[in-house]
Amino acid sequence: MFETHYLDTVRATFNSQKQLAERALVQVSDEDLHKTLAPDTLSLALIIQHVANNMKSRWTDFLTTDGEKPDRNRDAEFEDQQLSREELMQVWDERWQLLDDVLADLKPEDLGKEVMIRGEAHSVIDAIERQVSHYGYHVGQIIYLAKLFAGSDWDVLSIPLPHQRK
Repeated sequence: MFETHYLDTVRATFNSQKQLAERALVQVSDEDLHKTLAPDTLSLALIIQHVANNMKSRWTDFLTTDGEKPDRNRDAEFEDQQLSREELMQVWDERWQLLDDVLADLKPEDLGKEVMIRGEAHSVIDAIERQVSHYGYHVGQIIYLAKLFAGSDWDVLSIPLPHQRK
């Protein structure tokens, strides 16, 4: 059945994104988590905060409430809360688990429903795909920053470039 295959596939995609980000994050120092490259750019910690809070808002009561929760303070997500690595990773893990739990609980017939995001109706598939794209974008940022900070100590996450092969 297409719907079941879709849900399994999207869960695997999100899991892959999470794993890639985590494989990058372990390669940077605690200090580098809070480093920015220039004014008005994001640190790894800010990206983690933003993604985690976005997940809480989007996936809590996914089918029954607006994905932009009234108590979400999006602006605060972009202020460094100076959380430790352990605190950042705890909320990160909790929110990815929330996402996976919601997707695991969805029934094939749920894919034909609509959900609200910022007062606009979206199909469940569209809402999920928006988050696949959104999280993928931020995972790419995490990998890029982590690679810059790790420098020559970087362990390649995929197929090494020709000059990186041993």
